[in-house]
Order: sequence, then C-alpha cells, then structure tokens
Amino acid sequence: MRIHQFKVSAPGKVILFGEHAVVYNKLAVAASLDQRMTLEFAELPDEVAESRQMVEISLPNIDLYLSVHIKKIKDFISLDQYHEPYDYDNLYRLVREFVPTIINRATTEQIQSLEAFFFTMVFVNRNRTVLKPFRVHLDTEFPIGSGLGSSASFVVCFVTCFYYWWKLRKGEARKFIPYDLRHIADMSQMCEKVMHGNPSGIDTSVCTFGSIVKFRSNPYIMEPMAKAPKLKILLVDTQVQRSTKTMVQKVKELQAKHPTIYEPFIASIDGISDAAFQALVPIFRLSDNCEILLKYKELMKLINMNQNILSMLEVSHPALDKICDEAQKHGLAAKLTGAGGGGHAYVLIPPDTSDETISNLSQKLTAEGFKVTPAELGGNGVRVEDV
Repeated sequence: MRIHQFKVSAPGKVILFGEHAVVYNKLAVAASLDQRMTLEFAELPDEVAESRQMVEISLPNIDLYLSVHIKKIKDFISLDQYHEPYDYDNLYRLVREFVPTIINRATTEQIQSLEAFFFTMVFVNRNRTVLKPFRVHLDTEFPIGSGLGSSASFVVCFVTCFYYWWKLRKGEARKFIPYDLRHIADMSQMCEKVMHGNPSGIDTSVCTFGSIVKFRSNPYIMEPMAKAPKLKILLVDTQVQRSTKTMVQKVKELQAKHPTIYEPFIASIDGISDAAFQALVPIFRLSDNCEILLKYKELMKLINMNQNILSMLEVSHPALDKICDEAQKHGLAAKLTGAGGGGHAYVLIPPDTSDETISNLSQKLTAEGFKVTPAELGGNGVRVEDV
C-alpha cells in the first residue's frame, strides 16, 4: 500500500484597507503575503507503524515536539459523537480537556496550537477515516501572533491537510476544484470561530484563495481578484506588542459613546476600501506606465486617508505614526495593518520608486529600531504538493 506524503502551504495576509470597519459589516481589502506557512505530512510506513503507534507533531517555531499514542487519540475521538446539527462547541470543550492530558508545562502558544491541531483533525475527518500513525512538521516564514494571519494560516494548513488526506484515502481526484477551496475556507472559518470568538472571515479567505480580496461579512461579499497585480511593499514591524481584542474593544467603546462622531468614520473607511479595490482591479491590465502610476497615486492618497481615520479612532501608535511620517518624507505612503496599537505597518512601493529611495527609507526605519522586510502581495493561496 502506498504511503501518502505531501506538503501544504498557505500564505500570511496583510490587510490593506478596512481594519476595524470590517467588524461593523463594512468592506475591507486584504492581500496574500509572499511569506508562507508550510506543513509536511507523512504516514508512517507499516513496518514502523506496527511497532510505533504514534502521531508525531513537530512545530519548531514554538518549540513543540510531541508524540501521542494513537490509542489515546482514538479514545478521545470516540467521545465526540457525530450528530446533526453538529455540536462544534462541545468538540472544542472536549479538545480543551484532552490537550492537558498529553503535555505538561506547556506555553500558551503550544496549548493553543495543539487545540487547533486536534480540533481540525476531528472536525474535518469526523466519521470519515480510520486513523493511522502519521507525522506532521510545520514551519513558518512569518512570525506567529504578529497580525499577519498566522492563526488563520495555521488552521487553513491543517484543515487542508486532513481534507486532502481523506480524499487520497478515498482515491478521489487530487486537484482541488473551486468547491474544495470554498469548503476549506468554510471549515477553516468555522474552526476559527469556535476557537477565537467571532473573526470576520477575511483572514481565512485570503489564506485559502490568495490574491487580493474584497470582503464583507454581512451581507456577505468575498471577491478575490481573478488576476491580481503583484504589489511591492515594505513590511515594517514596530516590535511593539499589541492586543487585537483590546484595540477592537476600544473602537467599540468610542463608537458607543459618540455614535454621531465615529459612525461617519467607519462609513468613510468603507468608501475608502471600495475605492481602493476599484483602483487595484485594472492595474494588471494597464500597459501605459502613466496610467499605472496614476492608479498608484490614487492608492497612496487612500492609504493616507485610511491611516488618518484610524488615528482618529485611536488605534494608531507613536511608532506607527513615525513609520508613516518617514514614508511621506520619502514620497511614499504607509499605514498600519491589522488591529493597530503596535504590530505592523506597510509602505506601498510604486513601480517608479528608485532603489535608492527604498534603501534610504529602509535604513532610516531600521535605525529607529524597526524591522523592515521587502515583500510582495497578491500571490497564491493554499497549495498542496505531493512528495
């Protein structure tokens, strides 16, 4: 019998426009990052599996290496009784009770990663396959917990892994069709929702489909560009820790206290996101450099407008303000990406930007203590490769 081995990878994400407004059912625009999370999966050969009935988990980025006996996992799975409608919250409760029984003195990141691993494994494969020993190894090119979609990328990788494994063992066609991707996105979003409250869905959509995505949660819009322009940016890490929950709560309190002041800000961000997406759509089709640069100038104006509103919503930070100021001094535009209060900013790099300008800005930001990484946006979503 053939041993199934394959790799799954999913990108990180950068929110270009619409942070915070997306929570209030407004538009947001996000793009896949050219830095990826990669999961390697391998069934253990029969001669090994017979003597070593284990599931082996390796997550070096969080210093997690764990082997769990297959019987222990099967006993746990048997507790989850499948019925309609499926009780996702009960499964998560069982997972949270199970994880402490297999690891001692674990960090918060390790606990949360194991919870996500076992939740997705049971959720995707419930009543589908007979579990057998396997090995997974996951690595990432972008930092975990930095506002670049690591949680969604992690879940998308594991949902795709277990879904693809199930299809292989059924002997089904290997190449994903649009239905498969939609199914992966839906399952990933459900996992995120159960484990993390009520995320908008933009992160799992971008990590699944890639490209540049226009998104709204209600009424639902999820529109990836068929052919997205490859946007060059500088991704700037402020090195300032922030809490997404705290930032979202801050905006909620401001909006509740002064609705006539803050609701127009949220509405303006909605309009900015829509205008930005409309400016982005034709860029890949344009052949005239002057027309392309005009679109970039429009995007830069929208970036500055969005950042100014986010500052008025009190989710910026002195470090983010400094990045934006330095970008403007170099003739460029920058804004925060994600929840704000620290985390990352991005600087849009139009195609006529000189190497000298990029170098000077990078050196200046680095001298201020920021970490600067050149990056490209708008690439592939989740991918599977046989080994």
